[in-house]
Amino acid sequence: GVEYIHSQMNTIFEEYGVKSIGEEGDIFDPNIHESIDMVETDQKEQDHKVAQVIQRGYKLGERVIRPARVNLYEYK
Repeated sequence: GVEYIHSQMNTIFEEYGVKSIGEEGDIFDPNIHESIDMVETDQKEQDHKVAQVIQRGYKLGERVIRPARVNLYEYK
């Protein structure tokens, strides 16, 4: 039942052009991401990239409806 409703919502979002934002490995962008926590890493290339998506965000065209809540890597 819940999976069916979820698939219906995704179909409606696609019809209206709503896109989900926030993927692991994305470079942090304060316009579409909201940083929740920092995760230490020893890999310099991971610095300020998304480590974990806590809550997905959504965009309608270029307008952000809800920013993605994410944890970020921090190089130490």
